[in-house]
Amino acid sequence: MHSQSHDSSQQKNLALLGLILVGIAPTVSVVTGFAFKAGVLAIVVFIFTKVWIFGLPAFWHLRIDKNVFSRSPALNGGWAVSAGLGIVMAVVIMLAYVLLGDTLVSDEDLIEILDPFGLTTPWKLMLAILFWVFINSVLEEFVFRWFITSKIEQLVSGKWLPILLSAGVFTLHHAIALAFFIDPLGNFLASLGVFIGGVIFSWIYIEYRSIWVAWIAHAIADVAVFAIAWQMVVGF
Repeated sequence: MHSQSHDSSQQKNLALLGLILVGIAPTVSVVTGFAFKAGVLAIVVFIFTKVWIFGLPAFWHLRIDKNVFSRSPALNGGWAVSAGLGIVMAVVIMLAYVLLGDTLVSDEDLIEILDPFGLTTPWKLMLAILFWVFINSVLEEFVFRWFITSKIEQLVSGKWLPILLSAGVFTLHHAIALAFFIDPLGNFLASLGVFIGGVIFSWIYIEYRSIWVAWIAHAIADVAVFAIAWQMVVGF
């Protein structure tokens, strides 16, 4: 009995350590890039943290938890549910843009934010959009929905508490990044949207246990966000 309790405590400690090591990485990248305006260092840290948050969960899964490699197959379905939720989110995002407009960010502000990165050039912006929709959002599902959510599930019981906590971790670095570019009200509204999105993505993952199913909703929502960004910067 004592051995089982010790093993359980050790597993929880390892889960907490993994959660911290992975969960803090995006915030480190954001703070380095925006708070300290670190230039080349920011780029190096950005690349390092991307490798870190992809590589560490894989290492942890295989070596620490001693599990086998998995492609996260969608054995329980859920494609239609995810697509439906993604479409609902996209519609809400579009309506929020129409109704709130400059409350979130103006065309001029967005251009000022993107111009230093060369993302006001249409082809560069399109490449960035493709990266964010088809690579970065998959990486975020891998990290935030699979690894972080599963580690939180080892620490707390129930279904909704892990969902809410993982959504909070997902929102943190987004809120910090947005604070450098938009006013507090706009940041609150945008961060609330990110948090609600995180809740939906985490619910989909816990319900269907596949990052690919959760990614469908994430990708559709991202397309709506980037369609708005394209309209603001380039125009249709």
